[in-house]
Amino acid sequence: MNDQSLVKTSSVVDKNVQMVRHEQKSVPTWFLVIFLILALFVLKSFIYIKDGSRHGK
Repeated sequence: MNDQSLVKTSSVVDKNVQMVRHEQKSVPTWFLVIFLILALFVLKSFIYIKDGSRHGK
């Protein structure tokens, strides 16, 4: 069996591809991850009920 027969090449070409405009806002992925983690802790602090009678239930 020939090794070249097992190799598959795929490419997607679209003539309507456009470059990202610079006036659009973009942020790095790490900034979004940190922001979402901070938002999770803020929301959790609002939801958490500090009540001694409910502790452990």
